[in-house]
Amino acid sequence: MGKSVSLFASLLLLLWLTGCGPKQPATPALYSDITPFLQAAPAPLGTKEATRLYTDFLAHRYAPWQMEELNITCEEAAWTYDHYRNRKLIGENLRPIPAETLEKWIDNARFEAFNSLHIRAITTHPTSLRLLPTDKPIFYDPALPGEGFPFDTNQNSGLKAMTPLLVSHLSRDGGWAFVQSPFAIGWVRVRDIVALKEAMAEKIMETPLAVWLDENGPVKDTGNYFLFYAKLGTLFPVESRTDGEYRLAVVQNCSGIAHFRDAETDACRAEAMPLAMTRENIARVAERLLDEPYGWGGLYRDRDCSAMTRDFFAPFGIWLPRNSSAQANVGRKILLKGLESAEKERLIIEKGVPFRTLIHLPGHIMLYVGHRNGRAYVMHNLWGIRTEENGRYIIGKAVITDLHPGENLPGVDRDDLLVNRIDSMNIVVE
Repeated sequence: MGKSVSLFASLLLLLWLTGCGPKQPATPALYSDITPFLQAAPAPLGTKEATRLYTDFLAHRYAPWQMEELNITCEEAAWTYDHYRNRKLIGENLRPIPAETLEKWIDNARFEAFNSLHIRAITTHPTSLRLLPTDKPIFYDPALPGEGFPFDTNQNSGLKAMTPLLVSHLSRDGGWAFVQSPFAIGWVRVRDIVALKEAMAEKIMETPLAVWLDENGPVKDTGNYFLFYAKLGTLFPVESRTDGEYRLAVVQNCSGIAHFRDAETDACRAEAMPLAMTRENIARVAERLLDEPYGWGGLYRDRDCSAMTRDFFAPFGIWLPRNSSAQANVGRKILLKGLESAEKERLIIEKGVPFRTLIHLPGHIMLYVGHRNGRAYVMHNLWGIRTEENGRYIIGKAVITDLHPGENLPGVDRDDLLVNRIDSMNIVVE
């Protein structure tokens, strides 16, 4: 009798372990290894085309220093203010932002002084471009996906160190500068920028550049004094290069006066611009971007979808605008809206050039990296996958997926899969 009970108990345990126990929850197929896709990368660009693209890149980068004033009107610059006045705004404490607080921020913007300074400036540290002159976050409805954390609507974009700016005017309290950057406008902390004399700006524009390739690597001066952490894609003028060592020129603020400070690094962290678009360099850039946490508008020095695609192309001297809708119009655009999902995927595989093609859907942009087993694959920094009742399955980082992530998840509306919402693809470089 004892042996029979023991055998029965053993059978029950075996059944539980092999089939009747709790199952692991379904997860989307996410990848962070770019290696399997590198063989599909096209040959590097020819010298003539690479030079043309880099010339265009530099023209965009230094555009703020070529302007006499911001290239928008005062009314266009201040569009957010009426927008905010007509919405219920929530602060970091999950309480409504008082109307008097919003009006205080708007008054501090001092737009009666718009375009009064015309000062060339540069960022001395990584910083943020804000829509209102405050570090305070602004949320719409924290209970709704896309309207609560991390979607601070006051965040316009992150700015890397050494970004050229044109200053329009200062806030009433003097703590903020309203600026034109190479790709967006907004408010930046005065403490993070410094004005340049014309000769200094000219020297920077005439000096060859190196691109920083160490994601969040420390930048130190020649005395080993820490300056800041630099994101991949940060650009520095090159003072000299000897035996694989770079001496970089870094602009710092000394009592309100800009001065150069030398920093030394090796070729593992920086390379002369532009990089050749070889498979080795594609891997070098992509591997540093993959798995990075999602950062709406560059919050917390992280990237969102369009910042990732922008920083992928930048080391190769290829300029992209900042937001996804503008990026989707670069190069040769192929409309996909209205097609069946299978036809979309077929056209992407047939016409897409791996690592040179972007795929767009409303509010999101992705880099096409090739195809496997009849499916197209993309690299993108993705917040989440839509689920029922406007929920989200959070991804929250840069990953490689096919165009169907989440198809195996319970509660996911198949009509909301990425492939069904794609409306275009564009070949950035042919």
